[in-house]
Amino acid sequence: MFFMPFFSLVILTACSSRPNHSELSPHVANALVQQHQHNIARIQAWHIRGRIAFFNLRENDRNAASLSWAKTSAHSMLRLSHPLRGTLAQLEQTPVQASLIDNKGEQHFAPSIDHLLAWQLGLTLPFNLVETAMTGKLPQQFGSEFSFYADGTVAKYMVTTRNGPRRSKQQWHVNLSRYQRVQSANGLLMLPHELEITHVDYKIRLQINDWSQIE
Repeated sequence: MFFMPFFSLVILTACSSRPNHSELSPHVANALVQQHQHNIARIQAWHIRGRIAFFNLRENDRNAASLSWAKTSAHSMLRLSHPLRGTLAQLEQTPVQASLIDNKGEQHFAPSIDHLLAWQLGLTLPFNLVETAMTGKLPQQFGSEFSFYADGTVAKYMVTTRNGPRRSKQQWHVNLSRYQRVQSANGLLMLPHELEITHVDYKIRLQINDWSQIE
């Protein structure tokens, strides 16, 4: 079971709202896509607050938590929390290593968050894929089946990776929606507020309530 070693500790109702998908445009000018990618390409740091839901499709199980996620060019910190129980878990990635602190205060280490999630949770999630998708950036490689909204923002795509200790082939379907203008150090940017990443075995849905510290 993918999530039970850890996410069974998260006793919350999963996010009930479905992504509010806009209509896809069958003919989007390439210039619009390139302009939007140029606008967001310089983003190296951000902080979000929202909710994240985990769906185990094999077990028909789901769990959710409040999320605070701060990222810089060399550091990433995620905090999962409950309004009454406080911090449920904290994940941190530095250039040297990754760490996980669970709700018992026990700390676990691995070379990267990818390895940490695989070893501790049995979850073969490509962490860099999630970070790239967060801002609506296109994947640098292994992406296909791209769709866009009329303004050139990314709607969905598929990424094929080889992830986890066994380097097994994985296919991930990424959907982004609810783009809104957000103030950044470089002016107003169109950023997604709903993100859904689906694998054959599980799904992750992220609802962003607040973007800040975008640089």
